[in-house]
Amino acid sequence: MSTVFSSCLKLILFLFIVISCGFTTKGQQVATVEPKESKLVFGGDFGMGFSSYGSNILISPTIGYRITPRWEAGTRLTYNYYSYKDNFFKFSSNNYGGGLYTSYVIFQGLFAHLENELLSYQRAIIQSSVVTGKERILVHSVFVGGGYRQYFGGNSYASIMILYNLNETLDSPYENPMFRIGFGFGL
Repeated sequence: MSTVFSSCLKLILFLFIVISCGFTTKGQQVATVEPKESKLVFGGDFGMGFSSYGSNILISPTIGYRITPRWEAGTRLTYNYYSYKDNFFKFSSNNYGGGLYTSYVIFQGLFAHLENELLSYQRAIIQSSVVTGKERILVHSVFVGGGYRQYFGGNSYASIMILYNLNETLDSPYENPMFRIGFGFGL
């Protein structure tokens, strides 16, 4: 799993560098662009991790509403495919769910984020180091954190954020901290 985390961290650092390059080539004006008065916001985020032990793919579209130019609230759907294999067992699962989120732009693209998610999670039933079945459970997660949005033209953005699950348990499919890369555009 550390290989997956290392790969994700490298991808996040690469994207952060690419987004940061926008500041040096376009100057300060890009960083100070505030979203236009469009109320509906569509977007989402994704994540991928691969290693010799398995893979993890996350797709999560969002629909939000701008309450004010800086404050957004909305809903998100989540689909996650997870697979794991080693010398003793092999397991894969399809997890899905959704939740509500809110975010607030604090200063020039820096934002705070709060999210509540309910996920239908499929976990392995293991007896004597052998997967004997699967069991579907509901996992509740509460995420807090923040990130940075790079605006493009005022109506669209790319974002990177770091979140902590305040309700992390042994059944949680997420590890703290969680990194997300996303996008959004307003209508």
